[in-house]
Amino acid sequence: MLKAYKYRIYPTKTQITLIEKHFGSTRFLYNYFLDYRQKEYAKGNKKVNYNSTQSMLTKLKKQDEYIWLNECGSQALQMSLRGLDTAFQRFFKRQGGYPKFHSKRNTHQSFTVPQNIKVANNRVYFPKFVKDGIKTKVHRDIPDNATLKQATISRQNNQYFISILIDDGIDIPKPIKAKNAVGIDMGLTDLLITSDGVKYENKKYTIKSQKKLKKLQKRLSKKQHSRKKGDTTPQSSNYKKQKAKIQKLHTKITNQRKDYLHKISNEITNQYDIICLETLHVKGMIKNRKLAKGIADVAWSEFMRQLEYKSSWLGKTVIKIDKWFPSSQICAVCGSNTGKKPLHVKNIKYLKN
Repeated sequence: MLKAYKYRIYPTKTQITLIEKHFGSTRFLYNYFLDYRQKEYAKGNKKVNYNSTQSMLTKLKKQDEYIWLNECGSQALQMSLRGLDTAFQRFFKRQGGYPKFHSKRNTHQSFTVPQNIKVANNRVYFPKFVKDGIKTKVHRDIPDNATLKQATISRQNNQYFISILIDDGIDIPKPIKAKNAVGIDMGLTDLLITSDGVKYENKKYTIKSQKKLKKLQKRLSKKQHSRKKGDTTPQSSNYKKQKAKIQKLHTKITNQRKDYLHKISNEITNQYDIICLETLHVKGMIKNRKLAKGIADVAWSEFMRQLEYKSSWLGKTVIKIDKWFPSSQICAVCGSNTGKKPLHVKNIKYLKN
């Protein structure tokens, strides 16, 4: 069974420089070959794949203009091309959207190393970081018999992390015989309401920090920086310091939200064998400007993701109800559609079928 162990890492200044080079190089190659494949497809050449771009990468690294690519691990560069090829395959199978160009302005940057990974003495070692390794906060141990498949190094708001994908050698359990079931309705007034009548409060972390966030952003707007596209005004030191404070607050909000969702998803998956929940069209709902901030704050998609993978580990079953099924309008007793119900009235009819 595949699992990911994510740790906070504390690289030195020299290591940060090298990590940032990896971010830039992998991002450059992804965009370079995305542009190349677009132009080739426009010409009618549909035979462009990972193998052809990999051979081009070998030639590209020998050119004086791109000699700086050799400073990074070759495996990380190749994984960037694999990521692009996977994105195209998902698009052609209608499992995802069309690949987009990666931006260096994104606060989240990452690259992946597929092998030669080692964790020992609170340090992690991988290609280009073999000599001293990177200091790591190993808050939980990786099983001794586990196989380390790959590692993804990422930066989120000036914090660095490593996510190690392992194979623990345990088969995914078969669905267990269900003894109980629960239906879950997701909302904004209450984050969740179960068919058993249990309510989970919507903590509204972003809204609670809105006043402080507004004050920090107001101070940031008065610092010296580039205000328009093409403006060469350099960012002042005070601007960078103030920006770091805002990033730190956003990180805190994200961590609070994820911690809360993990606690809820753990409680539900441990308690119930069958979990039924509605499928929400979040992308369409978030277009409502009056509800967008509240919908983004509750992170329904993240909660459903956690429920699915945690249930699979325990042999539990997650059933997604069709988004157009009027579950909240059908009477759970007589089965008639009596129109919309208040938020505290929830339907459990689909659990009896």
